[in-house]
Amino acid sequence: MRNMEQLNTIRRPVRRVDISINMEKTGANIRSLIKSSGYSVRDIMAITGISTEQAVYKWYRGESIPSIETMLILCGTLGVDVKELLVIDGDFAFFDIDNYLCRTGTSLWYY
Repeated sequence: MRNMEQLNTIRRPVRRVDISINMEKTGANIRSLIKSSGYSVRDIMAITGISTEQAVYKWYRGESIPSIETMLILCGTLGVDVKELLVIDGDFAFFDIDNYLCRTGTSLWYY
C-alpha cells in the first residue's frame, strides 16, 4: 500500500492534456530508425509478423502507425523507447513520470 500512498502524493491536478501523434514525422522517424539499424522492409515484416510490405510503407508515409503490439516489437528490435519512436505534438512531458521522479528524488519501489 505504501506504493499507492506515494503515487497519490505525486498525482497532478486534473486538466485536459492536448497531445497528438505527428503521423508524417513519426513515419519518417520509423523509416530512419529502421534504415539506420540495417533492417530491410522484409526483415521488419518477418520480425513483426506483418504480411504485406504496404503496411510498412504506409508507416513510412505517415498514413498509419503500427499497432501497439507491433510498436513494442519494433521498439525492442530497434533498441528505442516508444517516446523515441513516436513524434508527439503537444504536452507529452506531462506524462514523463520517470523524469518527475528523478527531479523530486521520489521512488515508487521499496525493496
